[in-house]
Amino acid sequence: MQRGTGLGGAGRSGRHLGAVPAEPAARRASVGLDVPIETKLHAPNPRAEWMERPELTGHLTRSSVKLVLVDAPAGFGKTTVVAQWRSSALESRSFAWVSLDRGDDDPARLWWYIVSALQRACPQIGVEALLKELRAQAPEVTGTVLPVLANELAALPAPVVLVLDDYHVIKERSCHEQVEFLLRHLPPSAQIVLITRVDPPLPLARLRAAGEMIELRARELRFAPEEAAALVQAAAGVELSQADLADLMERTEGWPAGVYLAALSLRGHLSPQAFVREFTGDNRFIVDFLADEVLGRQPGEVQQFLARTSILSRFCAPLCDAVTGSANAAEIIETLERENLFLVPLDDNRRWYRYHHLFAQLLRSQLAVTEPDSVRALHQRASAWYQRSGSAEEAIGHALTAEDIAGAVEEIARCWYSYVDTGRTATVRGWMRSLGDARIAAHPLAAHCAAFAAALTGDRETVRRWLPVIEAGRHDGPLPDGIQSLRSSAALLRGVFGFDGLRAMHESAATAADLEGDPASPWYAAARAALGFSLYLSGDPEAGAGPLEQAVQSESSIPLIRMFALSAMTLVAVELGRVSKAQDFAQAARLLGSRSDFRTSPQSGVARIAMGAVHAERGRLPEARAELEPVLESRRRLFGISPWPTLELLLLLARVRLDLGDRSGAAELAAEARDVLAALPDGIAALQARLAELDRRIAGRSRVVSLAEPLTEREVAVLRLLGGSLSLREIGQELYVSANTVKTHTQAIYRKLGVSTRHDAVERGKQLGL
Repeated sequence: MQRGTGLGGAGRSGRHLGAVPAEPAARRASVGLDVPIETKLHAPNPRAEWMERPELTGHLTRSSVKLVLVDAPAGFGKTTVVAQWRSSALESRSFAWVSLDRGDDDPARLWWYIVSALQRACPQIGVEALLKELRAQAPEVTGTVLPVLANELAALPAPVVLVLDDYHVIKERSCHEQVEFLLRHLPPSAQIVLITRVDPPLPLARLRAAGEMIELRARELRFAPEEAAALVQAAAGVELSQADLADLMERTEGWPAGVYLAALSLRGHLSPQAFVREFTGDNRFIVDFLADEVLGRQPGEVQQFLARTSILSRFCAPLCDAVTGSANAAEIIETLERENLFLVPLDDNRRWYRYHHLFAQLLRSQLAVTEPDSVRALHQRASAWYQRSGSAEEAIGHALTAEDIAGAVEEIARCWYSYVDTGRTATVRGWMRSLGDARIAAHPLAAHCAAFAAALTGDRETVRRWLPVIEAGRHDGPLPDGIQSLRSSAALLRGVFGFDGLRAMHESAATAADLEGDPASPWYAAARAALGFSLYLSGDPEAGAGPLEQAVQSESSIPLIRMFALSAMTLVAVELGRVSKAQDFAQAARLLGSRSDFRTSPQSGVARIAMGAVHAERGRLPEARAELEPVLESRRRLFGISPWPTLELLLLLARVRLDLGDRSGAAELAAEARDVLAALPDGIAALQARLAELDRRIAGRSRVVSLAEPLTEREVAVLRLLGGSLSLREIGQELYVSANTVKTHTQAIYRKLGVSTRHDAVERGKQLGL
């Protein structure tokens, strides 16, 4: 049934490290976020068959509460009443409308559509920054998007109503929590309408008690006898007697869908009275009864078309032709729309449609009876059409329904990173849940996708579960996402994330670098960034500089990998005493990390670690702490992503805290670093040495008070650089001061430490924990 009927919708050296090349152009595959599906943002247009319900629409027009909840079972006219309210002459507010589907059960996609709808309703809202944030790998919805959105709504010159139709399809807990957050902070000029079949998990009792919500439920939406009579007259051209009307109302209990289906069946019926008398039985039998009365009156070709296209949640003529094998879908759709046969247009151009939900269920039941063996083939054809059209999500959904596991896995493997790269890792993991562990275990390509999605969300145990499947599997040629082989996939997982320890991380990264030899592949840079970072951690920064430079200079590098490589290059440059070059790398990494695509990504914290390292090396300790401490809190929440950047952060921040006089804070971080190393003890000699040196400094820190005159932060920075091979002039260049200034600082250091040579100053500084 269609909404147009009044029914509901459904060591240092001077080694040159190279210049920082310009950032390559972004290469982001579209996954349905860059261009929203316009049909989802259109409310149903008024139709002549709609029964006017002025009491309900007037009540809604006068409402100014935060939440309007329209909550009733299917077929109670929920969507139609809200659409009538929207187009009422008494209503002057703008409406932003989103028709939800199961694909919106993902925070990034849900809020993408909400923001897009609000932009169309209120063009003055500034949404570009919000849309960029929602394209991030891990968008910060509650902390960033919603506060900005609430402020934008508060600044609107005129009120707006946001309608979320079919809200019952939203199951993800975080989506509900985000809607609740927006409700709490919603300005008086905005109102949210939820159209749903079930109570949403929101604080309804609190909203009700506070007078911040009004509700329309089945009791309010049931037809009164006069409304049912008017609907039968409009839809069937039949005027029922009072007795027949009372009989019909008793049998349908005012259920609008039942009334409308009865009216359609009454079209051309010789005896309305006899029909009403036959309209009996439990409601669960009504659809079966009307299937004969309504579908049975259609030509065989139309019946077959309706049944076969009922597998589609939305459709257009080319899609229907591809699925049914017909060549006249456009003509059939035009006839169905003209005859008001349960067809709902989804856009103003009459290109995309859907069936009313109840009617679609009826048609699918009919298909299961008449052509049970064709259902799988129909879904496979739909999947193939969507794949050709570039709609990966629909293609995967139909392939899964068709039990075409190989086809679904192939498509997932082709597009998984595009979804991850735009903040929709939850969608990828949802596909994995749909496949199930048994199918993933039987398909190494699926295990590959599942392992990477798990790694990016810090699920270490899931990665370890699927690695043996990947390593034992076979696949001819490169994988659909461009990785050279399953062996390379496993090497990248171990080499990039380092879950199995530093030695395995280094060996795996080296293997991946050998296998990923094509500079045009983004995985070329990923392997080399992992290799360079593992060498740095192993105490060989000079060896790590080479592969890191290759990763940074790769024009095909994924932006996130490029940012990581720049950050690792910063640490290498600091270790080699090239602080000016390190700052160049850190600034380039920060520029990438500040993009909304990455700003809230857990991995993006490495750019701040890099900048913190530069600040620390230059003696700018408060600035270093300001960079590093927020990253530590973030990585503690998602520690499982990779332990090694977190360990680097712990060691660096401990040193900064110690230099700032926070000995206990430094000791706390050193203990945390010790726990990390204890859990992954293989190949960590260099890191253990760094931790031991830090422990010695913490233990000897109290001796600093023996200095009659403590060193300043700038003098500490100069003292650190005196330990390298740089001349006083070069130290001045690193610190952006003159050679005379460095000479003055050096003389002050000698005086305060009671020494007369550079070597003695460095040794004394080490003894004092400086």
